[in-house]
Amino acid sequence: MDSMHTINKRAGFTFVLVAAICAVALTTRVGAGPVLRSIQFTDNFSSGTLDRWQLPYPEDWVIGTEGPLHFLHMLRNREPLEPRRPVQFALLKGASMGSFTFQAKVRRQGHSVLMVFNYVDTLHFYYTHLSVDPGAKVDVHNGIFLVDGGPRHRIAGMEAAPVLPDQAWHKIRIQRDIHSGSIEVFVDTEPSPRFSVTDRTLTCGQVGLGSFDETGDFADVRLTSQDAGCQPGHRLIHPASTN
Repeated sequence: MDSMHTINKRAGFTFVLVAAICAVALTTRVGAGPVLRSIQFTDNFSSGTLDRWQLPYPEDWVIGTEGPLHFLHMLRNREPLEPRRPVQFALLKGASMGSFTFQAKVRRQGHSVLMVFNYVDTLHFYYTHLSVDPGAKVDVHNGIFLVDGGPRHRIAGMEAAPVLPDQAWHKIRIQRDIHSGSIEVFVDTEPSPRFSVTDRTLTCGQVGLGSFDETGDFADVRLTSQDAGCQPGHRLIHPASTN
């Protein structure tokens, strides 16, 4: 485990060289049925390294501290790619899954942050955009979006209330079931999802944290899946699609 070194202090935050701590459990059951892979991942960013994270620009990510709290902080944004889609997010390495529960505490520094899931490559992934602006005000904010070989487009959340009305920490939980196609995004302790949709376009991939063109903070990351080890890019065949 690498030692951590302070690199900057401002506004009550201490930023240190990128560090992380995680616990991953990957189990395999082989028998008469299919192989089952189970993943349980946590990261509180308190110490260690980011060798479990895949970063497009490693120099853009540091660890911040506020008392006992450690969090992943983006130092700067990067220009979106063309066709227009986000690129600045940290992906969990070596873990592709279909169905899962993915949770983190998030805090915006500008207007928004995002969480990525079922990521196949830079042209194929979902993300939930978490914003101060409702979709009715800014049609590319605050909702669930799909990148499928072209510019991102909204698939849910146009009329939903803003997820991040302030710059406090908010807990976000994404629940994905590839068999039903369900995608649900929960905010804090709300019993009903803020965004929800049924979509089976992508059914396997990585998860990640980042922003479209701003910066933000992420803490207490948790991921569970009983559906890990799939092959990104493979799509489910449903009875309706074979007729």
